Amino acid sequence: MGDGLIENWSNTAAGQAWGLQRLNLQACWQRGFTGAGVRVGHLDTGVDGNHPALSDRVIGFMEFDKEGCPVQGAQPRESGSHGTHTAGIICGKYVGAAPDAELCSGMVIEGGKCLVRVQAGLDWMLGCKVRVLCLFLGIPFNNPVFKIKLNCLKETGVLVIAPIGNRGSGHTCSPADYPGVLAVGAMNPMDRVAHFSGSGVFRRVSDYIKPNLVAPGTNILSSAPGGGFRLHSGTSMAAAYVAGIAAILFQAKPEATAVEVEQAILRTCTPLPESNELRCGRGLINPVKALDILLSGG
Repeated sequence: MGDGLIENWSNTAAGQAWGLQRLNLQACWQRGFTGAGVRVGHLDTGVDGNHPALSDRVIGFMEFDKEGCPVQGAQPRESGSHGTHTAGIICGKYVGAAPDAELCSGMVIEGGKCLVRVQAGLDWMLGCKVRVLCLFLGIPFNNPVFKIKLNCLKETGVLVIAPIGNRGSGHTCSPADYPGVLAVGAMNPMDRVAHFSGSGVFRRVSDYIKPNLVAPGTNILSSAPGGGFRLHSGTSMAAAYVAGIAAILFQAKPEATAVEVEQAILRTCTPLPESNELRCGRGLINPVKALDILLSGG
């Protein structure tokens, strides 16, 4: 949603990475937790594998054609710009939450038979041995096949994350609105939920408020195709931060289950001072507190 291309990294650009500062991720890095060795699944528009911030982070890539068939021999590439930006927020040098995490990226949007392409991407993820999967997409209706495949991934110990969507209050999208998927909304530097960030309440016993939590999602600096950096806004940017933080937690405690990591995240969120729970869920993700509670077994 945002714009503003920054061709070269500089101290000025670094200062615009407000999300990293607000989340105090440096405190995690100083303790040696940078997501090293943890694989993160990334389903989006692809990724520019030659970007200097991502060149050694992409360990797996699969492109799916318009019919959902794998493109054999495909090299990491970007079909738009969205995927390179979200990938950078997860694990890019300079701008990533978990700068040493490993990325398995599937190109499943935009264009073609989107539902078929995403389902093929989920099948591929089952063999990638990822600990975290973030789906950077939003579909305006529920799909039972998606639910089945996401449940299969969760049963293998994968933490599934998705952006809540950018249609504002009272609107959500799938798979973020499925029970058991960690749905992420966006907040701005003033600790308020972004006006575009979605939300909804569901008639079910558990996980009935979406999003579950929020993260920085306005004017977020990250990698752009071709080697530069760009500012973008959206709940996808917020979800990418959460995926990177989850990688940090799995590195810190490799034997942790997806449920344990999810609970550590949700139990330590910081409520936003001027936001309704229906708009922000538990509040702002707190990486340092989540790390402490996970390691303490609390």
